Amino acid sequence: MPKVKSAERTFRLLELIANKRDGLSFSDMQSMLDIPRSSAHSLIQEFLDNDYLLYNSANKKYYAGVALIKMAANCIESTDLIQELNLLTRHLSQRLGKTSHAAILDGVNVVYLSKAQAKDDLSLMRNIGIHLPAHCTSVGKVLLSQYPDEVIARLYGDKPLEKMTVNSIGSLAMLLRDVQQARDDGYAIEQREANERAACIGMPIEQNGKTIAAFSITFLAYEWENLDVEQVLTVMRQGRTMIEQRLIRL
Repeated sequence: MPKVKSAERTFRLLELIANKRDGLSFSDMQSMLDIPRSSAHSLIQEFLDNDYLLYNSANKKYYAGVALIKMAANCIESTDLIQELNLLTRHLSQRLGKTSHAAILDGVNVVYLSKAQAKDDLSLMRNIGIHLPAHCTSVGKVLLSQYPDEVIARLYGDKPLEKMTVNSIGSLAMLLRDVQQARDDGYAIEQREANERAACIGMPIEQNGKTIAAFSITFLAYEWENLDVEQVLTVMRQGRTMIEQRLIRL
């Protein structure tokens, strides 16, 4: 079926704005959309007129407008999976007294869909929808573990692995090692790889034999040495069973 050019451009502009919290200039958008200047101007003006874009004249950048933010919020609130992930993260945070997250995979990044914050919050995920490199997180390693090594290798290609800290995984070989460990154990561990002060345990959520999301618990890094990991895993497995059973009924 042939593509509808105007619709394709609209989708691409929505994706650009959604993924650029620090805004985009007109030239940025025109270049990324790869369309004529006049077409870009008309499309952007349509978005402005309908409050899907907001223009800041001080720095000459465009941001997500009220209508776009409202639509995204309504979508999140009405999605059953999101509601179940919120239930899970709140449950785990209350049981363990730690911050809990849930996320899905987007290419080589994870997108955080839920967070329940504890008092000693060390989370880098300040807003729902933030992306972090999958290889730097426990949820990312778990989500990647559902794929064969050759698929993961194609995902990363020859691109260097971004290092968020000095402890971040720096090579595909090291990532595949950790991913295999996640397959063997049924969970993944990340220590000081995304945040120098934090360590996380991540676990998958499955439905119909497929990993659909992952969740994690965040600890202070210095707590790890004396942490009863098996006790934490028991609580996490109980929470996962609860949510997977609820998802079957949706």
